[in-house]
Amino acid sequence: MNFFRSITGPILLAILVILSLIDGTAMGLISKWVPFLGRFHPVLLHLPIGLFAGVVLLEIYLFLRPVSRVPEKIHFLLAATFYTTVFSALFGIFLSWEGGYDSEAVNFHKWAGVVTAAFILGLDWLARNRKDESDKLPTAYLAGLVVVILGMTVTGHQGGSLTHGSGFLTQYNPFAGESANVVEEISTDTPVFVTHIQPIMQDYCFQCHSSEKIKGELRMDNYEFLLAGGVNGPALVPGDSEASDMIHRIHLPESEEDHMPPQGKPQPSEEVVAFLAWWIDQGASETATRDELEITPEIAVHFLEVDVLEFETRESIESRLPEFSGQERLSVFFLAQNEHRIGIRANKATDQDVADLLQLKSNIVELNLGKSEVTDAGLEAIGQMTNLTHLYLNNTAITDAGIEQLTNLYQLQYINLFGTAVTDAALTVLRRLKGLKKIFLWETEVTKEGIASLQKSIFPAVQSDKLRMQIDDLQKQRAALEVDIVSVFDFEEELVEVVKVDDEDSLSISEIMIDFHKGKTSIAAQAQEGKASEEDLSRMLRAYQAMMSITPPKGTVEDWKVKTGYLIEGVTTLLEDGPTGTGPYKKAINCKACHSEHRSD
Repeated sequence: MNFFRSITGPILLAILVILSLIDGTAMGLISKWVPFLGRFHPVLLHLPIGLFAGVVLLEIYLFLRPVSRVPEKIHFLLAATFYTTVFSALFGIFLSWEGGYDSEAVNFHKWAGVVTAAFILGLDWLARNRKDESDKLPTAYLAGLVVVILGMTVTGHQGGSLTHGSGFLTQYNPFAGESANVVEEISTDTPVFVTHIQPIMQDYCFQCHSSEKIKGELRMDNYEFLLAGGVNGPALVPGDSEASDMIHRIHLPESEEDHMPPQGKPQPSEEVVAFLAWWIDQGASETATRDELEITPEIAVHFLEVDVLEFETRESIESRLPEFSGQERLSVFFLAQNEHRIGIRANKATDQDVADLLQLKSNIVELNLGKSEVTDAGLEAIGQMTNLTHLYLNNTAITDAGIEQLTNLYQLQYINLFGTAVTDAALTVLRRLKGLKKIFLWETEVTKEGIASLQKSIFPAVQSDKLRMQIDDLQKQRAALEVDIVSVFDFEEELVEVVKVDDEDSLSISEIMIDFHKGKTSIAAQAQEGKASEEDLSRMLRAYQAMMSITPPKGTVEDWKVKTGYLIEGVTTLLEDGPTGTGPYKKAINCKACHSEHRSD
């Protein structure tokens, strides 16, 4: 019995060595049992580690509490560790014959396992030759324990690298320097493939499709390999996410064999999958930067540098308003009854007042700071109000430097920069905000070339050409009407047209007011209640547009254009949103304020 036991270990070790030297696939040794048993390698590999941990713990126990003889349990555990290591290595060799792994990495892992098994066999022999009466651990045996621990560590780490990638263990090493994992400095000029796509691939794809493990002969750790595809053809089709195999497999039920990532592996969220599909539909470029791609409001969230804000309840906001410090210079109002979203209108607000608004930032969707004392410093706080859709900065001291703070306002649809010192440089920033529909640029330093560049960056080429023709036509109408044109861009309406109206452009201000504002049943009154017809609203809009070119009896022309612009904006919103869009018009039609400044009695 002892003889049989003494030769079994070397024979099994020799078999491992022989199988490690051959290619089972090339020699035709693959049967239905080989791949079946190979899949049990991940199941068995933890068993010898656990058994050997028992050996180490027993030795520690004996060191702390010596006994007269070495327990048989150690001999049993070492023998069990050896045999389970042999079978784990054997099944691992079967698994490697399937292919799909980097040959150098898998060979290192395979031979490390064989060598570790040999050391365990030698350690078992040393344990059986220990003297029971000795209370001192033999030097050779102690060294063997250390060597086996190191062998298991190296073998296990290499196996983990084959499964999860070489950097899996040290990816979040807290002792590494700040720059240990930094591949390159990230900036706005860094391609989206580097900043966003590769990290997604690393999280969900590299475990099976990298240089160390190439399942289906597909590598996804390199752009060229990604386009080349694997045994099932290309992984993606640039410009067509629906035809891309990687997106198709992600959408399969997780229980299906072809679903990727495989069941049990981390699964990407719907938002991540939508982002991958967006990148593919944009052409799957390796070099395109953020500014060179068409970023929709839904996708823009992936480029935010601040957290997405969740709306708070109306009750939560109301409980905070009594303590709000800026009430003297800022008017806070809810957009409608039972509405949680709020708007802010300024009087003489300062940068500090804007900073104080951060306590309400999650619910602010409209912010009117026109003619306030806000400067570039105040725009830093505004840049954190990521639910903002309408922003008025007209007649303020802001500059291009301040506009740089607004790049995270991915939901912004409207911005009024009338009477500011912004230049074409500000438009370079605003072109990143793909949700913008309207930009007011009266009396700024923006050039025609800057506006043309903005059009190209926001609108598709066909729409851009169409708008260019409309702008040329409007320029001719401006010459005929002698009115100033506001640069307005609107995805849905495309452009707020300034057209001649039926004799209304020749009317006086008072005649327009009588026709549209006088009486409780006037069109203006009906508009405030959301009851005006689309035809009446269109007539009133044209009248307001014509009225903008008329010089008021008193007051400045500049302020007259601003107030009329508010009216135009309010009516336009009503035409777009219907009865639910009365808010801007109600705020704009401030008769008393306008009469006191411009009406001559």
